[in-house]
Amino acid sequence: MPGKRSSVTDHQNGFTLLELLIVMALLAVVLALAVPAYQSTIATNSILSESNNLYGDILFIRNEAIKRGQVVLLCPSSNGNSCNTSVSNNTNWATGWLALVAANNSCGDSTGTILRQQKAFTSGDSASYSNAGNTTLCFNRMGYVPSGNVGMVSFNTPGNIAANRRCVVLAAVGHPQILSSGQTDTTGQYSCP
Repeated sequence: MPGKRSSVTDHQNGFTLLELLIVMALLAVVLALAVPAYQSTIATNSILSESNNLYGDILFIRNEAIKRGQVVLLCPSSNGNSCNTSVSNNTNWATGWLALVAANNSCGDSTGTILRQQKAFTSGDSASYSNAGNTTLCFNRMGYVPSGNVGMVSFNTPGNIAANRRCVVLAAVGHPQILSSGQTDTTGQYSCP
């Protein structure tokens, strides 16, 4: 019959309210599990990147010291133009650092020609140096580190999570090492907390 519709062809396409609620609940569970894992991954990658940057700059200044036959050093810098001289900032490497050729060919010198600059961390991570007596990392013309310039820079997340902690160690032999929390360097002198 031309005017009558069949009840079989009257179905509407779409989702029921129950189906939408189930999908939204599943999505909420997946997001609740994924977001913390993602944040942890971001924090870990941030610490790895920052510690690798310092490690690379240490290798760079060692090579420059040997190549130039002069003292080359790394020092913390909050302004990007000069080494930190205030007591409160001179062990805080999260403000950035400079690689420079020492003007007077001395590890105690904190002026000279800037070779490289690392800007301050934007992640909120911290980087503190263990040697408050001498805050520069320095190589002489032979590529060795004077004993007063050895130390460890500890990188931490804002939450101070041990699993994410990394340390960059520079011992007198002149070879830097990156350590994870709980590891000790090859000289046995430094242990990453």
